[in-house]
Amino acid sequence: MVQINVSHTLINPETIKQLLEGHGMTEEAQCEILFRGLNDTYEITDQLGRKYIFRLYRTGWRDKQAILFELDGLSQLAAHRFQLSVPVQKLDGNYIYELHAPEGVRFGVLFTYAEGERPQINTDTSRLIGASLGQMHDLTTGFTSVYKRGFELDTHHLLDEPAEVIAPVLEKHVGPEAVEILHIVANNTKADLAVLDLEKGFCHGDFHNHNMHLHDGGVEVFDFDCCAIGYRGYDLAVSWWNLKNNYKKMEEECWDAFLEGYSAQRNLAADDMKSLPLFITARRMWLLGTMIANQDVWGTSWINERTLKLFIGQLRTDRPGDTELQEFDNKGII
Repeated sequence: MVQINVSHTLINPETIKQLLEGHGMTEEAQCEILFRGLNDTYEITDQLGRKYIFRLYRTGWRDKQAILFELDGLSQLAAHRFQLSVPVQKLDGNYIYELHAPEGVRFGVLFTYAEGERPQINTDTSRLIGASLGQMHDLTTGFTSVYKRGFELDTHHLLDEPAEVIAPVLEKHVGPEAVEILHIVANNTKADLAVLDLEKGFCHGDFHNHNMHLHDGGVEVFDFDCCAIGYRGYDLAVSWWNLKNNYKKMEEECWDAFLEGYSAQRNLAADDMKSLPLFITARRMWLLGTMIANQDVWGTSWINERTLKLFIGQLRTDRPGDTELQEFDNKGII
């Protein structure tokens, strides 16, 4: 008999409803799977018609200490009246559920529901989004937690770890020269960041318009699953990366508006400003590494020569002055 190994189960909404008895939910409550991703997200409507979001973390993605760090950060922001989705306490005073799935223990947390809709990108909303991030950074200055996050948004997490995952895939589909380009870009980006005096602090880690709603003229932020202590410049660069990839025609004006909004809340030092293009490269590498490492979420059909050459081409465009890369320009790698 073949042993069945499970990497990631989809838990039935009825099971989630039963679990949420820990929040006083009754049979009249409703639960629907909202979407699957690195974690599974359910929309909950309780017996009084109030909406919530339930996140069920995948096994091995975040341990209990890491989740408690996230919730600690959200609690501090909520105490300062920052607009965000916050965790909801269970009846026993705790926040985290433990569910013993076939693949192992999975943790779950109930969050308040962010009213409104995803912001449509324009200069006005970009200014609001920038102001929201500036306010978040300002309110978490000096933030510490007794809980261990397990990683920081530093060059090791954003560049070294992804490069290790990406390199064998590049070699298989494109060839060893593509791996050389990857390592040159990673090392040169790290070297450029190392000479800058960069601010570190609590970061959202995935701050763009897909992780917030616009309601009553304000922005309410959610999904702090990638939050950690890290480079504040990276937090800004994620929003710039989003504009570059999804709103190219409006990138320049909306990025200027974003920076205006951020700067209205707090000062962005010169070295942090210089770091922003470097963190675009870091974002590209982190995202590709995360997608390759979690193939049960995104599959493998997209991992091919064309996609990976596009990625290498983007890295090359990010680093126009790297003389070590010029020898690769006419070899068909890019």
